[in-house]
Amino acid sequence: MVIHEKIAFVIHGLVMGGAEKFLIGLINDFEKKEIPTCLILLSDDNRLLPELNSRTEVVVIQRNNRFDLFVTYRIKRFIQDRRIKKIFCINTYSFFLTKLAYLFDINTRFYLSLHSTIPSSPKVYLQNLVYFRSVGRSDTLIYLCDPQRHYIQKKYLAGRSSAITIHNGIDTRFFDPSLFNDFDRIGLKQSMNIADGDPIVLQVARLHPEKGYLDSISALFLLHSVFQTKAHLVIVGAGSLSYHSKLREFVHHHSLSDYVHFVGEQQDVRPFLSIADIFTLTSFGTETFSLAALEAMAFGLPCSLTNIGGASDMIIDGVNGMLSIPKNPASIAHTWNTILNTDLSKSIIRDIVLKRFDAEKMFDAYAKSIA
Repeated sequence: MVIHEKIAFVIHGLVMGGAEKFLIGLINDFEKKEIPTCLILLSDDNRLLPELNSRTEVVVIQRNNRFDLFVTYRIKRFIQDRRIKKIFCINTYSFFLTKLAYLFDINTRFYLSLHSTIPSSPKVYLQNLVYFRSVGRSDTLIYLCDPQRHYIQKKYLAGRSSAITIHNGIDTRFFDPSLFNDFDRIGLKQSMNIADGDPIVLQVARLHPEKGYLDSISALFLLHSVFQTKAHLVIVGAGSLSYHSKLREFVHHHSLSDYVHFVGEQQDVRPFLSIADIFTLTSFGTETFSLAALEAMAFGLPCSLTNIGGASDMIIDGVNGMLSIPKNPASIAHTWNTILNTDLSKSIIRDIVLKRFDAEKMFDAYAKSIA
């Protein structure tokens, strides 16, 4: 029997998001493999915590104020008390806060898992520029796709550390359309005043400007006015009230109130996957390797993704979807129209995910690289 070292995981918090879902799945899998873990949370906003297994020790360590750098030493004390020598951080903020206390420690291994790519603002770019300076030669950067790797190494001169690329994966047994063969699709459509037979474009992402919702609403307007296809856009996700209000005003301005449906954050998106004809992401900033897109493809849905991050690693043009130009509603609308008028095989789309993006393969790759 192999006895594994304990691994400390550090993340900003467990809000609803792809990186957070990934980390929970990874820790749960490690515990099943009898790889001991503990989790350090840097925020008290941890709504996904109930999804974590009960064996993993969890602690919340927050800054007392904006200038509280002693949090780094509280993190180190927690880790040292457990004699841990392997630390796995999600994104640059948690890595930087933790690494500050280990700058002269050559015996502790750090792994930085990067779930964002293009900075959302000049401020974020400058922050990341500082954060990446703390990455040492003995640290390992884990990228989700090669385009992300090339971008970050060029943008931040982050090529001096060791690096590996591991694609995201999903639980294909959970995201299986056969589980919904008897689901009341018509009833769900009726609850949103969508007639059975009307095309549905599904977008699953938090309500944030970088997710490109103004572009997807504009694309729907073009789909109606230029291509004469009266499709519906179903939006699954939550965000700030101000941005939500802005989107609703934009919808009203384009006379699309009967065709754009905000259904909020959903613990289970599978019912909405079961009624959709297309899945779309219109991000122009933060998307790296979307779990939501993989979940949709596991349901056999063709995807229209903006060509950023690892979208080109997921999409085989004309087989499981199409790529569109970021910040270009005309390009997005064109891909939607093309997909709606092309008979793509749901079984082939699902098979691509089964072969390339299954979670078990991903977790095994992480265990081999870290444990």
